[in-house]
Amino acid sequence: MMTANPFEGLLSDFLLEAEERIACVEAALLSLSNAPLEGARPILDEIRRELHTLKGNSGMMGLKSIQALCHQIENDVEAIDPREPRVDAVLSGLDALRSALRSSPPEGTSHQEPEAPSATIPSHSTDLPDAMHGSVRVPFTALDAMVDLLAEMVIFKNRLSDAVSKGRLGRDQNQAWDEVVVAQEALGKTLALIQDHVMRLRMVPLQSLFGHLRRIVHDEGVRTGKDIQFEADGGDTPLDKALLEVANEALGHMVRNAVVHGIETREAREAAGKPRTGLVRLSAVAHANEVWIDVEDDGAGVDYGELAAAARARGIAVSSGEDILQLLFLPGFSTHEGTDLGAGRGMGLPAAVESARRLGGRMEVTTGQGLGSRFRVRLPLSVSISRALMLHADGEEYALPLSSIVESLHFHPGDAHLLSQAGVLSWRKEVLPLLDLGHTFGTAGQMRSSGYAVVIEADGKRRGLLADELTGIRDIVVKRLDEAVGTPSGVSGSTILGDGRVVLILDPRGLMEISPNIEPPT
Repeated sequence: MMTANPFEGLLSDFLLEAEERIACVEAALLSLSNAPLEGARPILDEIRRELHTLKGNSGMMGLKSIQALCHQIENDVEAIDPREPRVDAVLSGLDALRSALRSSPPEGTSHQEPEAPSATIPSHSTDLPDAMHGSVRVPFTALDAMVDLLAEMVIFKNRLSDAVSKGRLGRDQNQAWDEVVVAQEALGKTLALIQDHVMRLRMVPLQSLFGHLRRIVHDEGVRTGKDIQFEADGGDTPLDKALLEVANEALGHMVRNAVVHGIETREAREAAGKPRTGLVRLSAVAHANEVWIDVEDDGAGVDYGELAAAARARGIAVSSGEDILQLLFLPGFSTHEGTDLGAGRGMGLPAAVESARRLGGRMEVTTGQGLGSRFRVRLPLSVSISRALMLHADGEEYALPLSSIVESLHFHPGDAHLLSQAGVLSWRKEVLPLLDLGHTFGTAGQMRSSGYAVVIEADGKRRGLLADELTGIRDIVVKRLDEAVGTPSGVSGSTILGDGRVVLILDPRGLMEISPNIEPPT
């Protein structure tokens, strides 16, 4: 029988702690520029302590090259003048240290000294720290609460089993059935509490991303020659760990866009009567079942005329009002003709929008000429379990996320009409595009004339859905579709019901893109 290598667990703990110490040093370095002289010295002392501890731990692990790199970074820290702190050399050293740590022996391999990093120091990566992908710190109090709930679940499970056994043996079946109902209800309440606790364990504070975003703002400011101040608020706002990488990708594009495109040059800001130092502010807050994350800048704002001219030059029809701002999210669309290492090809904001949409989020933008812009990304608190309305159409069952539903109503002959071969629904003095689920997914040849209509909303648009039956609301476990199957239009994933049946989960935003046209019968 093979025994586990104890070094593997120790190395895993070391790498997790090393990532946290590097993040701490990086955040302290980036705070130096705004710190007064009397506050800079304690910050430098903190940096020295973290690096010294990391150097000692590296030596204890036998990672000599990493230990030597820590010593080199310590020397760079000693050269920092607190009156005029220049931290780029130390930041580059931290990037090299991250690279060296990631080349350390992976789990399942023997202890082997990683190769020393090359003389070329890598640029700052936008990847989420490795430790955030595989580990979450859990307080013992949370584990104790889970154990207590698990004990209750076992008690109610045994009570349910005893009641079922009593009924099978024919002993007072009425009383046995009553006991089954009571035990089942108690078990359901306990499972709901366990579900809530488990979902809380998956929550990670957004603070874990702030240091990374601060670094992007610093690097882009140095590269573009702009003075940028970065502020962050709402770091305690929780987010499902599965969404953390999506938030990281979207926010990285957003803060980079704010620096490169939003904030003006020093000279332009002075001419406009603004401080030479621009401001990029990130804030986060939880609203109901969503997290709202705002990236604001005090730059020039979006020039509507310039945006419309760029659209016309590309043959894109534009309309007045806020809709024109949606051009910013088109892949390859940019008002800047030149390109550089940081931006300029019109792919940053579209990538951010796509990152958010992958897991049910969306992005909004508001701007004012000369007053700056605010980009808001809205993400669900969790993507693992959600509430959905169950619909039936032509014998097929679908799950529709409850958050997208505006209203459901009985549908009668005459409620729907054809307008230029497109189905429409008259609803509260509005005319809505109408999709028949059976016609959309190929189980019906024409639009049904009775059943139920469900009005949904996504991305500021509304649409009606037709189904035969609405069978209730339930919690569903969200599963992604297999990559070999692909993702059909209007479908975001699947779930498994209690009887083992697989049901498709509808994607409200995808349904908005499906044509409501009804093909005439042949």
